[in-house]
Amino acid sequence: CFGAARCNSATAQFHKMFSVQGRTVLRIAVRAPSGQGVQLRYFAALSPALQGKVDGFKGEIEKYLPADGKKVVFATAWLATDNVFVALMHKHFPTALSGMNLVAIDTLHLFPSTLVCAKQVEEKYGKKGLWKMPADVTSLDEFIAQYGDCEEMDSADFDFVSKVEPFQRALAECNKDILITGRRMDQAAQRISLDVWEEGKRTLNPMASFS
Repeated sequence: CFGAARCNSATAQFHKMFSVQGRTVLRIAVRAPSGQGVQLRYFAALSPALQGKVDGFKGEIEKYLPADGKKVVFATAWLATDNVFVALMHKHFPTALSGMNLVAIDTLHLFPSTLVCAKQVEEKYGKKGLWKMPADVTSLDEFIAQYGDCEEMDSADFDFVSKVEPFQRALAECNKDILITGRRMDQAAQRISLDVWEEGKRTLNPMASFS
């Protein structure tokens, strides 16, 4: 989901990547949902297995994306995996990151912490998101007047007007050829099979094997 009111996961920001004695080290900041307090910071060294995933990520980007990033769209909800993707692209493929579009949907029901995280990522990596809102509204009050209270709407109707339609509008504006997602195989209740490259959909899932 795009961080709507029904989502309740913590928001994490991938801050910095550097090397110590030949190993990649990540500096990660995690921001809890609104009302749950302090921001946590810690350092973690990549295991050889995770380093292998990063190397695999680089190979997949080189294989499937144009070097200039043109007509490429990354759908971000500013979740941990999404921010890791931006950080890896900034470090290893800055030209492609500059050329692609980061599409973000403001459902007008986002947690304040999500908006804070989005601003931090945009500023740190110098990449602004292409933000879209539900059609014909720019505030929560306008949304309620136009579409109704989200708690009283059918969930499918809420998803369409607040997420699906704005996303479709963004894709058309970007003249999208390749869509990138932050989907992972371990996100479902049971681990699913997820191809890194979906040819029929022209969709790349470079974080599929991450966990």
